[in-house]
Amino acid sequence: MKLKEIAEVTKGAYLIEGQKKENNKIYKELSMVSLEPISFLDERKLIKVNSNKSVSPKQLTRAGDIIVSLYHPMIACYVERGQAGYVVPHYMAVVRMKSYSKVDGRFVVQFINSARGRRVLAKTSKAFSQSRPTSLPVTLLEEVELLKEVNSLLDRL
Repeated sequence: MKLKEIAEVTKGAYLIEGQKKENNKIYKELSMVSLEPISFLDERKLIKVNSNKSVSPKQLTRAGDIIVSLYHPMIACYVERGQAGYVVPHYMAVVRMKSYSKVDGRFVVQFINSARGRRVLAKTSKAFSQSRPTSLPVTLLEEVELLKEVNSLLDRL
């Protein structure tokens, strides 16, 4: 089962901080240091961005989303309740589970952060580039083959 079969993957927004004007909007944006290796978002490490461009709702966090860094070390974090509305930057992707999917997003986070998941991401990105890959294009993230047993724990309960 490929990630794109059970989820929609969207690249983050590219915000340019504008000069302070009355119609500018202040956003809280995720950063690499706000993604903790133990799969959670550290809200103390968000960046405030004063932008004259509005951000698409697809590029804002929602509860249940998975945020994946597209650059090494490619950490995945789960968005909890109360962490909605943060801007996902262009060097990260938002993975939203499709409504009919029975896979829990936390299992996808665990898979991506596991040793096996990291090998799959590295292998996928290596097939794309001849040199040692440092980034993962969104199209390749969509093609990542997940384990079929990824959600078997829920079936046993």
